Amino acid sequence: MIILCRALAAMTAHCSGLSFTILALLAGIAVPAEAQTVDGIDQVWRGWMAQYGRKTGGLAVVHGGRAVREAAMGQEAVGEPVPVASLSKAVTAVCVAGLIERGRLSFDTPLSQALARTMARVGQPVDPRLLAVTISQLLVHRAGIAKQDVANAPLADYLRTHTARRTAFDVQLGWIFRHRLAAEPGTRYVYSNAGYLILGAVIEEASGRDYESYCRETVLLPLGARGAELNPAWRIMSSYGGWRMSTADYGRFYQAFAPGNPAIGPQARAWMMSPEGKRVGGGVHYGLGTFVRPTPTGGGNFWHWGAWTYDLRGAYDGNLSASYSAFAVRQGAIDTNMVVHVTPRLGKGGGQNELDRTLGGAAEAVRRWP
Repeated sequence: MIILCRALAAMTAHCSGLSFTILALLAGIAVPAEAQTVDGIDQVWRGWMAQYGRKTGGLAVVHGGRAVREAAMGQEAVGEPVPVASLSKAVTAVCVAGLIERGRLSFDTPLSQALARTMARVGQPVDPRLLAVTISQLLVHRAGIAKQDVANAPLADYLRTHTARRTAFDVQLGWIFRHRLAAEPGTRYVYSNAGYLILGAVIEEASGRDYESYCRETVLLPLGARGAELNPAWRIMSSYGGWRMSTADYGRFYQAFAPGNPAIGPQARAWMMSPEGKRVGGGVHYGLGTFVRPTPTGGGNFWHWGAWTYDLRGAYDGNLSASYSAFAVRQGAIDTNMVVHVTPRLGKGGGQNELDRTLGGAAEAVRRWP
């Protein structure tokens, strides 16, 4: 439902953004100056926070690759690194895209090749169909992995006797490999943390480096996300949900999806923008760790939500507690990225679509960017 609402919102955002200004002018009403500047984005975010009872959170607006607004409320501070949960998937996917451009992988590489050395170490999957799953199928959540997330189900038992401060790819691959696939690979879209956990291991084998340092040095630092790192307390979530950085740093990273940005090479960009084999409905498809709606100008709109709630008492690391949501959206036609972090996590019906709609309308209304 969120995906379909996002698609509809994206299709109408341009018109709604213009209609506010045009109708106000036709009626002889002065349009508030802040509604035509980045202040308008800040104001609708603060209004949304109040409406949905959130007192702690942060906002960043990046326009033309440059941070033009950073704001924070409550216990969050401007520039403070925050966990981004599933927004981490885009970091992993862009890192994989770089390996493809360098010829170390292809979108059609099967796991039997991409993880040959790893499987020799941790063992073969019980379902031989997993060996034929391709990098492309993992990227777009079409690997046939069960909807029940096999990457997270054993986590509580593991964390009672092991730290969450290490990535532990081999251990988590073992959890995934002992399950049979729920569907034939390539047949249907099922969102999965497990698929992106596997991609993290693929990155390590293809690069010969640890996942964090390789993606940080080849993707995040060149894009200006200098404070990005795996969350020290939750490195176990690594490639599917483990990154933390300031909202502005994530906005800078999201500039990778701007047309011509060298972070995504021509081969990977063409693959990303094609909906073939990636559709999820409403004119939307899933690409490099983000939802995508191609647009006539600006190279498309991109967005993703992330959230994590966890409460485990008496774990190996002590009491583990986390609750937050994160949202990133890129409006290609106006070359603008907006990133929001909020604590605690938003529940179902917690205003996700309203935030998307109001931020989009405010960004479209801006006439004077800093």
